[in-house]
Amino acid sequence: MGAMATFTDRERRAFVRNGFLVRDDVLPSELVDGARAAVVAAMEADPHDSDDLVGTDYNVAAEGVDEDPLDDIVDALVPVVDALVGEGTIDPPGGGMQVALNFPDADATDDVHGPKSVTGHLDGYAKFDENPEVHAFSVGATVYLDDVPPRTGGFTVWPGSHRVAAKYFEDHALETIGGKPNSAKLPAMGDEPGEWDYTRRYHDQADPYEVSGDAGTVVLWHSRLLHSRGINTGEGVRIAAIKRFQREGEDDTVRDAAPNLFKYWPAMEGVPLVAGGDPVASKRDWL
Repeated sequence: MGAMATFTDRERRAFVRNGFLVRDDVLPSELVDGARAAVVAAMEADPHDSDDLVGTDYNVAAEGVDEDPLDDIVDALVPVVDALVGEGTIDPPGGGMQVALNFPDADATDDVHGPKSVTGHLDGYAKFDENPEVHAFSVGATVYLDDVPPRTGGFTVWPGSHRVAAKYFEDHALETIGGKPNSAKLPAMGDEPGEWDYTRRYHDQADPYEVSGDAGTVVLWHSRLLHSRGINTGEGVRIAAIKRFQREGEDDTVRDAAPNLFKYWPAMEGVPLVAGGDPVASKRDWL
């Protein structure tokens, strides 16, 4: 297990406000190097050959990767997530990680790139049909196993969208965005608080933010945060590994927690949205 992580009051407020935090100091470099080597060894494409990479699109879950180095990363992340949510709250996460390979766009080597956009979604929906299955988790952790400069496919988020989702779930069931044609995409906000424009999507209404960083960068994100893979106009593949962490008893509280983002997060007790504001959770919330 890794050493116990700490978060400052400012970091906690930033997570409450934005729905994500970026840390580059929680994983030993040897763990990251070992995981990257395992992924490269399992790749069909040559990571040094642009002909193999450009236009290959997105491999959402690379197969055949040796899981031992990934398990080492998960072990190191458990105390980090535990410190963010509340000591002793995180269930044993099990082995393995989702290895997501984001290859350069088809026009990445062209003199002029075509128009580009990203669409955001929420995780936790197993099927995008008329009977979506909702899976509960608290925190996602996206780990960069190689350097990710700007515009090379970095993990992309819509800051504050977890609070939009919480408002939506005050009077909508979790399943209402799970099936087609919604496919886990939040509707746009209407003119008044609590009103929704079902003809548009929130990702068309708000600006996304792409996280860049060196190998070993960890993006911690709330499960209700809208996110996406980024646009890759670079010349290499973005190699990331993702793990989703559950609280103890999360399945039993998922519906109550959807509009109450931090109700069951003891570590957020007394933390406000901004300094001097009202707390987003109190001890009586999660007892």
